[in-house]
Amino acid sequence: MPNFIIIEQSQYQQMPWKNGLGETLEIQRHDDESGLRFRISQASVVEDGIFSDFSGLHRTLVLLSGEGMTLEHTDTNTDTHNRHTHVLNNVLDIARFSGGDKTHATLKNGKIEDLNIMARESDTQAKVKACTAPCSIVFANTDTLFCGFYASEGSVIEMENANTVAIKAHSMAVFSQNAKATLTQGRGVIVCIIA
Repeated sequence: MPNFIIIEQSQYQQMPWKNGLGETLEIQRHDDESGLRFRISQASVVEDGIFSDFSGLHRTLVLLSGEGMTLEHTDTNTDTHNRHTHVLNNVLDIARFSGGDKTHATLKNGKIEDLNIMARESDTQAKVKACTAPCSIVFANTDTLFCGFYASEGSVIEMENANTVAIKAHSMAVFSQNAKATLTQGRGVIVCIIA
């Protein structure tokens, strides 16, 4: 039995943005009795604007294509309204911020695509890491709810059992627990969701 499955972009579910200003391709989602626990999706940002409010969720955003954007965040939950900025210039640059922040995106030079990972702040953690071949991929945590590799370009993974797997660009390889692999070609994003 294989210890991974591959979900291709054609299998992602198209969903409207919460603010109605665009669409996202939902790759993976988990809801429980308390609501959304985590979601992984891919989206295009085609114009400057305010992000949807996802209070209670922590967000990790990875630049996948385009010339980049600047995210300006304002913490609306404090009296001081703390502000901070992320500048994403290069593919696989990462921004981490609270979904409850008022976040404004300014595109550098036209449309970008991003990978968006959201996890419930109260009980769930997203560990997100950009990687370029060659690198090891190990998923061994028993508290893991999800572990996968998103290929930002055509990539090749060699499994511990010596099986070699080609992954198309914009596809997600979802691994079972205790999987070990090596990214031998390409680049992308390792995503682990942990309870």
